[in-house]
Amino acid sequence: MKPRMISRRRMLQGALAATATIPLLNSELARGQETTAPKRFVVFYTPNGTMESKWMPTGTENNFTLSPLLQPLSPFKSKIIPMRGVNMNVVVNSNVGSEHARGIGGLLTGRALLKGNFKSFMSTNAGWSSGISLDQHIANKLQPQTLFKTLELGVQVRDAEVRGRLSYAGPDQPIPPREDPYDTFQQLFGATVPDPGQDPGGATALDRLRAQRRTVFDLLREDIADVRPRIGKEDRIKLDSHLQSIRDIEARLAGGGSSNGGGGTPSTSCKAPALGDRIDLSKDDNMPAIGKLQMDMMAAALACDLTRVATIQWSYAESEHLYPFLGLTQNHHAISHEWNAAGDEKYMKIHTWFAEQLAYLLGKLDSYAEGDRTLLDNTVVLWVTEIGESRQHALTNIPFLLAGSAGGVFKTGRFVDYLANGGSARQHNDLLVTIANAMGTDDKTFGDPQYSTGALPSLT
Repeated sequence: MKPRMISRRRMLQGALAATATIPLLNSELARGQETTAPKRFVVFYTPNGTMESKWMPTGTENNFTLSPLLQPLSPFKSKIIPMRGVNMNVVVNSNVGSEHARGIGGLLTGRALLKGNFKSFMSTNAGWSSGISLDQHIANKLQPQTLFKTLELGVQVRDAEVRGRLSYAGPDQPIPPREDPYDTFQQLFGATVPDPGQDPGGATALDRLRAQRRTVFDLLREDIADVRPRIGKEDRIKLDSHLQSIRDIEARLAGGGSSNGGGGTPSTSCKAPALGDRIDLSKDDNMPAIGKLQMDMMAAALACDLTRVATIQWSYAESEHLYPFLGLTQNHHAISHEWNAAGDEKYMKIHTWFAEQLAYLLGKLDSYAEGDRTLLDNTVVLWVTEIGESRQHALTNIPFLLAGSAGGVFKTGRFVDYLANGGSARQHNDLLVTIANAMGTDDKTFGDPQYSTGALPSLT
């Protein structure tokens, strides 16, 4: 009888057959090449800079006090790295676009704007950015086998020009964020999480998916058992290793983690968030509800391994958004230039609220267990805004903050002040390189090489 052999095609097709809906098991996992929880990269953007005196922590690297604007992040103090002394010199001297437009265009690209005809503040010559953004670069380099290469979400962005774009596929190639959480839900979960009224049997999509995968794994085990006696010792060792990887995958699907304790997605991780009643996306009062929906779906998408790279953008650079839910009547940009105590109080309300939103997202990520870590621990979150001190439209000393350690790469729970003890400012291009390296790339520079010399010290 002709020996029965397992083709690579069959092995992959079998292992992947049950992943067409919720990709808890990606093709890399199917090949047994990934037994630890993956790293993720998240960008959290808020507009209109900050008040430096109210944002910067005080104290030393390892003994610091969070500032008033950062107080909402107190529960995560041990998992964050606020930074001082990081400049965006790559866009400081450009004469294309306003500081707001230059800032958001260069935030993730590390490059200046191209010339164009967009209006931004008192400028009329702004174009799109001249380079790829870090999120897209990381996804292109690492090629994660996820359903979505990247996920770009927006919360009432409302601007289709340079001020409203954070991600770029390349020079002059902006990527619009998804602003409709209902559309986001359908794209991420619509095909896999049915309406309760359409699922009278009561079985969840995840339960059915697990049952399908169990069948696949049973077939694979039968194939392996059949062919094992027919191969040599060396190939038998490889085959046994593959069988162990199947057991690891099954453990991940069951929520038990991999056999080496390297993490994995618990069974609750792939539960789609509830949308609730449809809300009016055009009302400023609904910004908190829209943002919460988007953050819930981002966290679920990361936990389900639907994507490993995501951005969330609140409003747009130079934002004139209203915040009636905070008791404010003036727009954000006007408040950011109100040079008095009343203006300070209103400005702090807005930016404290944004810090609360980041705290909510960090809490969601931290709620997902992955072995002896959490999803937050295996993620690096970068909080960014397009300018530094808002009243001066500064493009220096930008209030960058990292959260999560990218699987233990970043040494969190510290205040990294590059200006301390007479130190020199660093370039934000090198912060981008540092993040790329932490995610697993071999980049030496990123963005404009004139402003990039390598990874930043003191972060890893």
